[in-house]
Amino acid sequence: MTEGLADDQLHATHRHETLYRRWSDGGAGLLITGNVMIDHRVLERPGNVAIDPVPEDGEPEGMAQLRAWAEAGTRNGNHLWMQISHAGRQSPRYVTTRPMGPSAVQLSLMGNYARPRALTEPEILDFIQRFANVARIAKDAGFTGVQVHGAHGYLLSSFLSPVTNQRTDRWGGSLENRARFLLEVVRATRAAVGPEFPVAVKLNSDDFRKGGFTLDESVSVVRWLNEEGVDLLEVSGGTYEQPRLLGYSGDADTASDGPAMRESTRKRELTSWITPKRFERCAIAR
Repeated sequence: MTEGLADDQLHATHRHETLYRRWSDGGAGLLITGNVMIDHRVLERPGNVAIDPVPEDGEPEGMAQLRAWAEAGTRNGNHLWMQISHAGRQSPRYVTTRPMGPSAVQLSLMGNYARPRALTEPEILDFIQRFANVARIAKDAGFTGVQVHGAHGYLLSSFLSPVTNQRTDRWGGSLENRARFLLEVVRATRAAVGPEFPVAVKLNSDDFRKGGFTLDESVSVVRWLNEEGVDLLEVSGGTYEQPRLLGYSGDADTASDGPAMRESTRKRELTSWITPKRFERCAIAR
């Protein structure tokens, strides 16, 4: 989800409070926000909330607005988890002409996206800590959990795919190396929020692209995430080039040759949930 309701400083606004107050009153047990970005330079869309720069200690600008958002979104006794993300190469030209990715692989979408530059290792390490610091800020603001966005072709997801990750260092090549960024983010996030605070991950089951991140690879990453004590895994799929999450087949030239999807599967494939036993402690039911 994405709201596009931030002010010109990329802070939350009263419109976030109004929207999430209504959803809280609607009886949902768990609400997950739209993208909250760790880098104001590279947004998923205009109007994203961004927490950047991220202080290692203390509070960022816009903390009062975050607290008001969290209070409104939990007023009915439900959970509200902040989704933390970096758009990576999928930040459109009207946001930035200098997107970022694991490698300089451009989207094939009618010129709407500029060619990304490859991140340096110091930048990767900085982003890992930014994810963790934003999670700590979310906890301090009153959000009751966080979700690390590792799906849909955004930055963490693009590191998982051999198509978009063509690095030859320890962040590319084998699946273990391609998954390192995501796993290090989860570890740093857990360290920042403690053992009892809910940490979720959104992960593609498949990129649905030739040569991309596959179901078998996804299963391996899920096993590694289980070892990190993730509380909830949201399974989705696709990228901007193969937007199966929205019900579209995408670019036929790059689509993977998987089996035809049954209609019953298509209807429920938008979002699936896997809830490990330890998630029971989160008590999301009202």
